[in-house]
Amino acid sequence: MVDVRLCGKSEGLAEPYPVIGHLIDSAMVCGAVWDNVLTEGQRDRIAKALEVDLPEARRIVMFWAGLHDLGKIMPQFQDMILKERSGYCGFLSEEAYAHDRQADGKAGRTRHENATHGALPQLLAQLGYPVAGGRPAKLLLTQVAQILGGHHGRYPLDNDPRDLRNPLARLPELGSGAWAEQRQEHAEALHEVLGRPAVPDCRAMPPTTAVVVAGMVIVSDWIASQEHVIETQQKADGAQAGFGSRASLRVHARNAERMAPALLEDAGLGRASLRTGGFRDLFPRIRSPFPLQLSVEEGLSGAGLRGPGVLLVTAPTGDGKTETALYAASLMGAACGSSGLFFALPTQATANQMYGRLVAFAERNLLDPAQLTLLHGAADLYLPYAGSQRDAPADVPEPRVLSDCEPGAERNAGISVEAGRWLRNRGRGILAPLAVGTIDQALMGVLPLKRNALRHLGLSGKTVVIDEAHAYDAYTHALLLRLLEWLGALGAPVVLLSATLTGDIARGLVRAYLTGADPSNSSREIPVPAYPGWVYASARGDLVLEPAGPLRSERERKLVVDVRHVVHTYEPERADGRLAAVLDELDSVADGGGCAAVICTTVAEAQQTYEALRDHYRSRYGQGYLGWDDRSAEDGEREDAAAGPRLRLLHARFPARRRAEITAEAESWFGRTDKPGVRRPAGPRGAVLVATQVIEQSLDLDFDLVVSDLAPMAMLLQRAGRIWRHLDPPPSRPAWTEAPRLVVLAPVGKDGHLAIPRTWGEVYQPSLLQRTLELLDRRNGTPIAVPDDVQTLVDDVYAEEFVSAAPDKLMERDFRRLADDMARSAMADMVALPPPHRVTSLHPLTTSDADEELVRTRLGAEAVQVLPVFENEDGRWLDEGCSIPLPESGRGRKGRFTSSEVRELLAYVVPLAHGDWRKACGPANEPPAAWSKESRLARIVLLPQRVTGDGTVGALLGKSVITYDYALGLIKR
Repeated sequence: MVDVRLCGKSEGLAEPYPVIGHLIDSAMVCGAVWDNVLTEGQRDRIAKALEVDLPEARRIVMFWAGLHDLGKIMPQFQDMILKERSGYCGFLSEEAYAHDRQADGKAGRTRHENATHGALPQLLAQLGYPVAGGRPAKLLLTQVAQILGGHHGRYPLDNDPRDLRNPLARLPELGSGAWAEQRQEHAEALHEVLGRPAVPDCRAMPPTTAVVVAGMVIVSDWIASQEHVIETQQKADGAQAGFGSRASLRVHARNAERMAPALLEDAGLGRASLRTGGFRDLFPRIRSPFPLQLSVEEGLSGAGLRGPGVLLVTAPTGDGKTETALYAASLMGAACGSSGLFFALPTQATANQMYGRLVAFAERNLLDPAQLTLLHGAADLYLPYAGSQRDAPADVPEPRVLSDCEPGAERNAGISVEAGRWLRNRGRGILAPLAVGTIDQALMGVLPLKRNALRHLGLSGKTVVIDEAHAYDAYTHALLLRLLEWLGALGAPVVLLSATLTGDIARGLVRAYLTGADPSNSSREIPVPAYPGWVYASARGDLVLEPAGPLRSERERKLVVDVRHVVHTYEPERADGRLAAVLDELDSVADGGGCAAVICTTVAEAQQTYEALRDHYRSRYGQGYLGWDDRSAEDGEREDAAAGPRLRLLHARFPARRRAEITAEAESWFGRTDKPGVRRPAGPRGAVLVATQVIEQSLDLDFDLVVSDLAPMAMLLQRAGRIWRHLDPPPSRPAWTEAPRLVVLAPVGKDGHLAIPRTWGEVYQPSLLQRTLELLDRRNGTPIAVPDDVQTLVDDVYAEEFVSAAPDKLMERDFRRLADDMARSAMADMVALPPPHRVTSLHPLTTSDADEELVRTRLGAEAVQVLPVFENEDGRWLDEGCSIPLPESGRGRKGRFTSSEVRELLAYVVPLAHGDWRKACGPANEPPAAWSKESRLARIVLLPQRVTGDGTVGALLGKSVITYDYALGLIKR
């Protein structure tokens, strides 16, 4: 008989909770996860792997999930959890208990999940699981042991062969005698309560199926471990006499079964059921779909899709790729029985922007309520997402989950498109039926991180959309290829979007997915999509779809590209210098109005360009010129009445709150004219935005002219997508602009060849800059036909047969680029999970000890979060006006910071690349002691700014002076 004095949960409870109670609760929650969370495709793959029907597969997985805490039946755990209550474990005699404690003490400490892993093979063998047929790692019972041994996030090493015969030989701390008998009693009792699930006669499951089951076990454990769940069960059990009898256990199971669906609903787990139909059904506000959208609708809807597949869409910006992806995702998801969506983007800004669009799409097309999460490191700082949550201690979610590694859950009173608190806790957001976030959130699923089973579970049930698939270096691109392999193996349909993608890279992305789904696909012929165009390939079988004919782009135009060879200097008197060229190109804006952007390579150069333009306009319009400082204007009318163009600077080294203000202002000047609040500069007074690459992807802006530093061809074409971007309704264009025009400032030396400024560092590959410049020079001003010329230009930059005017220099630069790409790809291969078809054990999938908040899925200079702090005789302040005090502690209990306080503080933080300045930091740069209680505040570096009557004196750190300026942002000199 099961002894209910064996305790499974204790902390925070008035009375201990028996192990058997938690095992049954977890099993019944797992059944609800199967019914209400898993997609049809996920269930089918599990049943197929186990070679049983769906109902039997459900009961088998429930049984496994229930067994996860069997390792708590050992002296160490019971001693830890019960010694303060009773001194010894009551179901043993004191002599036997003392004997086992003595043996336990000699053996060393063992975590209960590792005890489960060691004890389970023998117990499953006793239930009839096969023990022959290969080495232990290839047996189902040892794979199940590894899954359950990993329920706290790390898969243990493969079982020792001794675990099948006598686990005590390797793990004497498990306890013999009554301990072993009770482990067997608990396993048999659970097996009986669940109706004696069948013993699968199969070999080990495919690893991609095993990790989904592992994710189910973790989720079931977390849901069943919530304090209010256990207390509810305890109250129900109190009315049941003889809880240890089989009849009472069945009553307990029925109670848990009734409760489980509501628990999942409260947590925000479930499936997203989207309406199906034509494109106009999903997007009724789009009266005239783009040709691309109609082509995808016609091609996919008429093909009778079955099973997962991959769709690659290439088209210029503005051709409706986002809506195309959402439509295709609903169709492809329905075709393979998946239910949900993850939309992956390159930056936090693009993810934030997409969040609003996905909310609108979901509200229009969801058939049932489903929750939507925003996934990136600063999601809780984005007010449209974070604003609906109550103000709570930043790192003390309540009520707690009673687990020794995972805090946090709160019951959500209702379900909406917005995610509740349970899903917002760390590591859980990917489980939401709908999610949008940075690509990093998916890429971490192919790194050996703790609890990546949750990412595997979350991604395998969704259609994954990856936007800007071209926008990554060789390291991140290699991780993306591995991710596509895993998504193919997991059976998740994928949509890839790009405006500028080489044919070889396009083919490689599709092939990676197909190879993951079936290694025999590695030799499958994959066509390169036309531009604009699309190609669909089924994961299994040989179905390949393409447009019936050439597609017409709504963005067809002739792009004028003028290349100006300049000396990279900011000396205004230098006629052939960069600054002179910028001023010359912007004279038309100053004289005749209109909107222009100047895109610079580095933040420092953007600041210098902005200062030079400000000084130039001051000189031209007098010291009363207001266009550079919105604080100088008493109201909008006074600024509108001022002479000279409006002038703003935007880059990444502004505090989040200031950057948001500038971004909103830029959108009001350069955004779509049919949007509320947009007031495009008209008449003689124009506007100039000086920026870095931050405006390439994240903002929907329209300029009459873009002046850009030289960049790789794909990036230049991406920037050109901001020129005459909005065609419907058409904005008013100034008289001086007759066509969309891009001016490229190419830094050259005395010999007329490319001379890359040292200040650019490693921002771009020199060989790509040289190839881009030579290609543009060869065109000699011939306009670029968009989209007709785009694919050719992007491919030609990488062509092996490229003929250069400076072949020796290009060969040297190409060699360095290829070597660097190979090194980055090799590094990615070293840190990533192996391809799914090469995984023989689950253990390597979670070997990293890295904190996921610090994990790098992209290479480059590490950013340090710094906080400019303004100091005067009255104290320390967050603002230059010395009106907002720097909080030494929070307003919460015991000085803790609430979530809104953390959000407010982080809005003043600026990212600054790591460098020698960081080594020079000392006590003056450390945050207040109370900040150490909140992880995101503890890592902040303070930059004291001394406020004097003559202005602000920045922080001297080593050889650098770092100063914050309202208009310029953080300046490092």
